[in-house]
Amino acid sequence: MKKLKLILFLFLFPLWSFSQLSAGVDDTVNPGVPVTLTATYGMVGIGINTTDDGVEGPFPIGFEFTFFGAKYTQFYVGSNGWVSFSPNPNAKGTRKPFSIPTTADYNPKNCILGPFIDLNPISGGSPYIFYQTIGKDPNRSLIVMWCDCPMYNCLDSVATFQIVLYEGSNTLENHIMRKPYCDWFDNKGTLGVQNSSGYIGFAVPGYNATAWTVNNIAWKYTPATADSFQVAQIPYDLKPLTPGNKIIYHWYQAGSEVAEGQSMVVTPGETTTYIAYAKICAGDEFYDTVTVYVHQNIPNAFTPNNDGLNDNFKILGLPPENITRFNIQIFDRWGHVVFESNDIENSWDGICKGKPCPADVYNWVIYYETRNRTDPISNKGQVMLIR
Repeated sequence: MKKLKLILFLFLFPLWSFSQLSAGVDDTVNPGVPVTLTATYGMVGIGINTTDDGVEGPFPIGFEFTFFGAKYTQFYVGSNGWVSFSPNPNAKGTRKPFSIPTTADYNPKNCILGPFIDLNPISGGSPYIFYQTIGKDPNRSLIVMWCDCPMYNCLDSVATFQIVLYEGSNTLENHIMRKPYCDWFDNKGTLGVQNSSGYIGFAVPGYNATAWTVNNIAWKYTPATADSFQVAQIPYDLKPLTPGNKIIYHWYQAGSEVAEGQSMVVTPGETTTYIAYAKICAGDEFYDTVTVYVHQNIPNAFTPNNDGLNDNFKILGLPPENITRFNIQIFDRWGHVVFESNDIENSWDGICKGKPCPADVYNWVIYYETRNRTDPISNKGQVMLIR
């Protein structure tokens, strides 16, 4: 079934369109040299543990953000789906969706509701809330994400959404992968922003403490003045943030699954393309490819004459990630060691004890161990030094 699903997906959607996931950089090795392939999806999020209906913080935004005309460098998180720039101690315990604007003391102020729904982030599997600042000055953004968070009294229903703040423009976005139906509080939720007094607020039309269920939808809030926002629907585009262990990885080769997990070690005997697959918060899926190019023959001759062409003898591979132990020895015809190294990135330049070795045929032996194999691997051959 997985193989059929993968084939259908690749037929319908080109791989290059899923740039959020990276399967790594193409590599070149000799046959049988191990290569570690690692898929990455954005930056790793920082988990937030909270209490039921709790408020946590402050946390660093990572840049200066202006909200309703005031500048902030820190934020607070309400477990029920909101971000604020004020502590809101009286909002602890608030769980019922409310209409904005509201001046009620127990409702959060100076906040982004994205959406405010009654969640249960303390159930097994926490943390469910993550944040991270990504990008570089002056184009950074803060992502605050609820991933697969159980809804209170509907624990089999889970919500996934993001609140995103943008440096410079001071715009913000809500991206909602999934807000499922829950009859608790009549399936109501609130999407919007309101100021520090609660007298000014802007809600997404139709989502102001009303009953609603959505998948893959997003809104953008653009400051029009210090006291107003323009709210518009935008294309859904979940921002790349790794939410703890709530992301699964699979690897495919020639249409079949070959490994699970973020990384795997391969020792291809010929040039091979691998496909990395990631599923985020049991929802969005991404694919990317990486190719390991294999030089079928280890060089059998080299010319150390400093002309910049074939001056060294070297085994191709990248040991820091792939090889736990490595050794290469090169012998002359009488069995004397003329070169030895424990680093596969080292090459022989035809020098032994500071003197050029004569033109001749030399024997080499390599030995290495990898992270995913208990048995050592070895190889041997000959190389001709030409002067």
